[in-house]
Amino acid sequence: MFFEKNIEVLKTLNPELAEAILRAPRGDDLQILTARNGMPSIKAGNITLHSLYDPKEEAEGWVGYHREEIEKASAVIVLGFGLGYHVMELCNLELCRISDMDVIVFEPRLDILRTALELADLRYVLSRVKIVTGDECPPISKGFTILEHKPSATLNLAYLERIRPKLKVIKAVKNGLKIMVVGPIFGGSLPIAGYCANALRNMGHDVDFMDNSRYRDTYFSIKTISGEKAHQDQLQALFTSFVSEAVMAHCAETKPDLIFVLAQAPLGESCLLRFRANNIPTAFWFVEDFGLMDYWQGVAPLYDYFFTIQRDKFFDKLKEMGLKNFSYLPLAAFPDVHKRLDITEEELTTYGSDVSFVGAGYYNRKNFFKGLLDYDLKIWGTEWEMYSPLGKHIQRSGERIDTEETVKIFNAAKVNINLHSATYYEGINPYGDFVNPRTFEIAACGAFQLVDYRSELPELFKVGEEIICFHDLNDLRKKINYYLSNPGEREEIAQKARERVLRDHTYEHRMEDMLTFIVERGYEPPRWKTEREDVEMLIDEAGRDTELGRYMSRFSGKTRITVSDITEEIIGGKGELSDIERIFMLIKEFKGQFAPMKT
Repeated sequence: MFFEKNIEVLKTLNPELAEAILRAPRGDDLQILTARNGMPSIKAGNITLHSLYDPKEEAEGWVGYHREEIEKASAVIVLGFGLGYHVMELCNLELCRISDMDVIVFEPRLDILRTALELADLRYVLSRVKIVTGDECPPISKGFTILEHKPSATLNLAYLERIRPKLKVIKAVKNGLKIMVVGPIFGGSLPIAGYCANALRNMGHDVDFMDNSRYRDTYFSIKTISGEKAHQDQLQALFTSFVSEAVMAHCAETKPDLIFVLAQAPLGESCLLRFRANNIPTAFWFVEDFGLMDYWQGVAPLYDYFFTIQRDKFFDKLKEMGLKNFSYLPLAAFPDVHKRLDITEEELTTYGSDVSFVGAGYYNRKNFFKGLLDYDLKIWGTEWEMYSPLGKHIQRSGERIDTEETVKIFNAAKVNINLHSATYYEGINPYGDFVNPRTFEIAACGAFQLVDYRSELPELFKVGEEIICFHDLNDLRKKINYYLSNPGEREEIAQKARERVLRDHTYEHRMEDMLTFIVERGYEPPRWKTEREDVEMLIDEAGRDTELGRYMSRFSGKTRITVSDITEEIIGGKGELSDIERIFMLIKEFKGQFAPMKT
């Protein structure tokens, strides 16, 4: 009776798990028992999973014991399901009922799960929790706590020995990593590096941004030293070696948990090999077209994790090279910068127009925009030809436009044209397989855009509702005319696009996806020699229900601590010292006696 009702609910929520449970045979070691209060219990081998007196009362005690941890957490991880008594009591807590707290239960024994579904109505529990039976950890929100169902943990010791280290790494990531972000000297990925660094900070990570744009003038001066290409190449190699060594030196000083590198960053092969030799994890985001930029072939194998803005053919190439840890990571917007603005009348005069474009004068754009000369058109950016038919539409003689002004232009224009760059076509690249950052940035500003169709767009936006595409010049002209005549519809679409970006397409979303991927692929923080330790890891290692674990939990508001932090807290306290506090004071005394002498 219970089983059919439970399995129907599970089929709608997790059909794969439901099918696995339906196929699961009952283990020979399982015995169903009856507790003294008449409730069912279960025994696996020689381990009884629930009380033989009152399983419900036992479950209430388990929740009560962990209540303080539960109240501090935004997610609860339970190791072991058994017949689900403790999970049911957890779900019945008022905190769980009225909040969106995630509850995730790890239970590898399908036969035990089947037995639980046969013996009780667990429909509410199944609708409230996520049950994991394999080794893969699902996405977990920040601030989670891990609670063990002791009998299940004893029964599934080998399984949990695989799961615990993964959860430990996830907790370290959620509590905040020290991440070094290495940017390029110049180019389109330079602002993206800054957005990534700031997004990671917003997420609570300790970020060290290596802004290599400080070397821009030096880099460009190389070509003025010698006209010989061989000499220029040698000087550029020496320059890259210098910057790489600077990054290495800074890395040794700051001891990051992860080095995250953006496209075109000046890191040489020897530097990356040294990172790998020292077990310092590295990740690279190739935010360029792999068909135009082929340097990825040399750098991709040198990174532990490789991220791209294209898939399909690019993925085939990476597989051929033997890469395994690569993933698709589309571009995004940074709403702290790309946002709605109140445009003044003066700014509207300067930046406003019926039709606007911001970007470099690539081959396809120079040809395509000749078909828009009869509109109130403003073109902003570099590499345009002032003496071409487009000349009178090019603003400020083709000067570079900074980000602040770009955002004003997006906000001021009635229709923003977003034509992706191409060097082979006079118009739209029919095989375009990546979406440029401008797509997300215009949308984040709540501005209206017409964008050339890209194969990846439909999974990022609802085409026709949140974003409007064009397929050729005639189609673009029709849509410009239509939306200039229908401002209300234009604004409605722009608002929907903005809402979609804020919900799904910020750099915080991308950095979360990046970190989730590296954790899933076996990321482990490097073991730097340091006095500062991760608080949550110390508590877990001590055991949360031990005297030391309970004492260390008072520091859980901090990310990392030293012995000095602890002893300062002790000195500032009142009353007689506990045994734990005496030990810490003794450690501090020994450290003082045996500290290295300064010379």
